[in-house]
Amino acid sequence: MEKIVSTTHNKAVTDTKIIAKHFGRSHEELIHALRDLKRDCGTAFSQENFMKQEHNSLHWITCAGFLVLSGLFMGARDTRIKITFFDAFTKAQEKINDS
Repeated sequence: MEKIVSTTHNKAVTDTKIIAKHFGRSHEELIHALRDLKRDCGTAFSQENFMKQEHNSLHWITCAGFLVLSGLFMGARDTRIKITFFDAFTKAQEKINDS
């Protein structure tokens, strides 16, 4: 099984390419939606939960960021995918807390 959530800088994160793949969207489409969402969420939330990588368009997304971003995806299939991600975030956070 593919690892969809990892840890970096003591945070549980996923990335925009993984999210795009699982929701059947192009990475470019997801980045475009994220650009608008970051503006709507405000600077503090966006900096904490949507971390752009320096040399490409990839973003690391925290669980809170995923919660907001995944709100754009509706439907029964999307709900099952969201639950899979939430479970993975919970497990990754438990590992951080146990360290």
